[in-house]
Amino acid sequence: MKYENAKNILPEKLLKEVQKYAEGKVIYIPKQESAKGWGEASGYRDRLNKRNTMICNRYSAGHSIMEIAEEFYLSPETIKKLVYGKKVNLPMFSPTITSAENYASQGLGEEWVRTYLSSMDEDVPDYSEYFMSELVRIPLRLISKNNDEPVDSGAEDFSDLPLIVIYENHTFSVPYQQEYLKYLKQEKRNSHYAFVFARNEEYRFFWNNFGKNFQR
Repeated sequence: MKYENAKNILPEKLLKEVQKYAEGKVIYIPKQESAKGWGEASGYRDRLNKRNTMICNRYSAGHSIMEIAEEFYLSPETIKKLVYGKKVNLPMFSPTITSAENYASQGLGEEWVRTYLSSMDEDVPDYSEYFMSELVRIPLRLISKNNDEPVDSGAEDFSDLPLIVIYENHTFSVPYQQEYLKYLKQEKRNSHYAFVFARNEEYRFFWNNFGKNFQR
């Protein structure tokens, strides 16, 4: 181990304080404990790993992709990525389409949504009640908005953000991002990237009637 002269690396005031207790002595200053990684404090990573292991076990046991998708309320594309993919390394999160694509490409689109909504102090839709799509391009004409008031200033700062769309009662809505939706429509965007949550009991109707409108 290489030793350093404290005079060369410590501020003068701090050096004088250290000299009060250890003048002339060789001391070891340990590294700070590393911060816990993503999901370690909450236990979410463990739950996600267990869920993904269960998915792979179901597939190994002969269950079909569609059966597993319906059991875990995930899209068939997400299940395919989990059972065919390599070891997952969680991408860097940012509130952007690029980040969402990176998560979705590893079957972790739901984690991107969870992290994004948590940053807004919003609750994530209950995955046991909704079927979540892959990241898709949805025609904005399908989505209703509450009013036609001009968009608030600053919404353009989020022009690279996916929408979180809820489909229930045969209606598409954007409960978390109304200002952003108004901005996109004001800009005359025809379509935009989104994660779509469809009520389980409405999923087949949703997919049969609207699935062909989505692009990846």
